[in-house]
Amino acid sequence: MSKEMEKLRVVRNEMLSDSDWSVMPDSPLSDSKKDEWKTYRQALRDITKTSSPKIDFDTLQVDPSSVIFPEKPS
Repeated sequence: MSKEMEKLRVVRNEMLSDSDWSVMPDSPLSDSKKDEWKTYRQALRDITKTSSPKIDFDTLQVDPSSVIFPEKPS
């Protein structure tokens, strides 16, 4: 696996972790909101299949202009 994909997976995994609460059985969200979050989380999982990330060598992070992240539900 390339360094770029490794970095993308780290970012993606953090975003998934930050949204775990949204799909828990005791989440306060309505069913329709839970569905929005499930769609968002699936798009995050799929991002490694659809992206060609580049590294910003100044920051050694994924160049955000090289990956289109899904919009987090409100």
